[in-house]
Amino acid sequence: MRKFYVAVAAVTLLFYLAAYRTPLLRQSDNLLYDLYKRAAEATVPLKLGEPATVIVEIDDESLEALGQWPWPRVLTAKLLEKIGTYKPAEIAADVIFPENDRTSPQELIHFYQNYFGLALRIEGLPEQLYNNDTLLADTIGSLPLLLPLYLKNKTDDDTAVCFDKPGYRIDAEGIDTLYTGVGLLCNIPALQAEARSTGFINAHADRDGIFRRMALAMRFRQEPVAALTAAMLLTSGRFPPTMQLIKSPYGLQAVLGDHRIYTDAHANVLLRFYPRNAYRRISAVDLLRGRVDPALIRGKFVLVGATAVGLHDRYTIAPGETLPGIYIHATLLENFMNGDLISQPEILPPLNMLLSFLSAMAALIMFRRRRYLSIIVFFVTVTLFYSAAAVTALTYSLYIAPGYFLTPLAVSFLITAFSIAVIGYTQRKQFYEQLSHSHQAALDSMALVAETRDTETGAHIIRTKNYVKLLAMAMARKGAYNETLNEGYIEQLFHTAPLHDIGKVGIPDHILKKPGALTPEEFETMKLHTVYGKEMLDNAINSYRDNEMLRVARNIAYGHHEKWDGSGYPQGLSGEAIPLEARLMALADVYDALISRRYYKEPFSFEKTEAIIVEGRGIHFDPQIVDVFVALKEEFRRIAQQHR
Repeated sequence: MRKFYVAVAAVTLLFYLAAYRTPLLRQSDNLLYDLYKRAAEATVPLKLGEPATVIVEIDDESLEALGQWPWPRVLTAKLLEKIGTYKPAEIAADVIFPENDRTSPQELIHFYQNYFGLALRIEGLPEQLYNNDTLLADTIGSLPLLLPLYLKNKTDDDTAVCFDKPGYRIDAEGIDTLYTGVGLLCNIPALQAEARSTGFINAHADRDGIFRRMALAMRFRQEPVAALTAAMLLTSGRFPPTMQLIKSPYGLQAVLGDHRIYTDAHANVLLRFYPRNAYRRISAVDLLRGRVDPALIRGKFVLVGATAVGLHDRYTIAPGETLPGIYIHATLLENFMNGDLISQPEILPPLNMLLSFLSAMAALIMFRRRRYLSIIVFFVTVTLFYSAAAVTALTYSLYIAPGYFLTPLAVSFLITAFSIAVIGYTQRKQFYEQLSHSHQAALDSMALVAETRDTETGAHIIRTKNYVKLLAMAMARKGAYNETLNEGYIEQLFHTAPLHDIGKVGIPDHILKKPGALTPEEFETMKLHTVYGKEMLDNAINSYRDNEMLRVARNIAYGHHEKWDGSGYPQGLSGEAIPLEARLMALADVYDALISRRYYKEPFSFEKTEAIIVEGRGIHFDPQIVDVFVALKEEFRRIAQQHR
């Protein structure tokens, strides 16, 4: 057993080592994070005070009033210019302009010239209005505005113009675990060159489709890039223009001014989403029409982006709950300003795995000592403790990654329980097999005692029980008595058939061993062996009431001399009133008696014996059993010859 527990411990260790990097473990931790975050927010409701951000929405109302998206850039320039008049701290557009505006008069002239050969002329239009992109670039240059970029896995042509003047620095020396892009989707150079700064808008959901975390920094080739809203903070003048990513004993740490937060290895932070009505939102069409109080925007971080349903820029933040992408960026900025970003020290997952493995070993020790109730109490206690700790930590913006403790512990608990169940089953099976063998040996010994007092030999026991089993299996294959002839019943027949003459121990020797024919009085005494057998086995049944094997043995001993036509003894039963096991035994016993030598007769030939059995069909024997016997007579001969 010691080797068994060492093997279970080794398997558990291998499981922990293999599970640490698996997506399933990360996913289970994510599910627990969702659960505990809801519990934490129910305990200490998440509130957003005076918002630091304003979201200017390109919403369905704006599209209905101003036309489909994208709008002509002269209209976009007017929107941005209007925002600028209200003196925001900074503006960031969650919109990429990767191509020239095809609605520009200049572009329209080129289009008709190239595709139709027409020299289009537009009269009365000032020259500065011929190019919408130039107009938008002039507006961008006059504003504290950031334009976004998107990092791609596919290599593009040189797009270094996007980094001409980021206006900030990210110190990520020695950090090689940041997400890295080798290509960019960014704005046309005329626009990008006029922007104050830039930042990426990449945001990816977890494997289950739920958005929980966002990277503060990524790399374009070898150059670190900030997230769009992180770039707003770095270039706002409210914080130093440098963000440091530092490796510490507890994991990666992002430092911006006095703000420090632990991230995962990829500089991801967990976001805490506010109720949608907590964000300050302004419709773009309201802004353009002057229906907005300037005080709502003054000194705020303004984010411009699409929220219209038809533009499909949405993220699932919980089952059945989505937010437009612009809200994701606003959440990152608001979380930072309010101290609501959730730290997730990298040391906690491996530390939790270690503690979980030690707990699993403690449970294994309790298993070995058979303290099953203690194991349940232990598992419930640590689950409740870790759950309470996780909820409490989240109220302080710290996630302790309990999934890396609880999930492997639960699996290891199941592994250990399954292993113990297997070994327990194996041991019980071995015990019952040994017990069954002991019972069988006892039954055979009892039967042999009866047989040795008679003129018959131990081989008679072996032959008759094999005959009975052969008949029963053949009948089962034919579908006869299918409710009775199952595997367990047939095994019981095989093991109890030797007791058919156990009652002969009560017959006097001068009758039992008489070499000649019995007198009528002696025969009546001999018939009592069926009653004696029943009484002996009834006594055993009274001690072991639920032993079906003894019931089968009793029926065989008591009824194997009954005949199908009712002329047998001791009860004179007929037909199916005779127990099936007794009917099977009747044929097997008569067959073996006929082919065997006795003091009072010579053995009959197989042919003569088979003829006598067939003549007894419907008289002495069950017709179905005789029919099966006829098909099996060669097998009967083989058994008889094998066990002479």
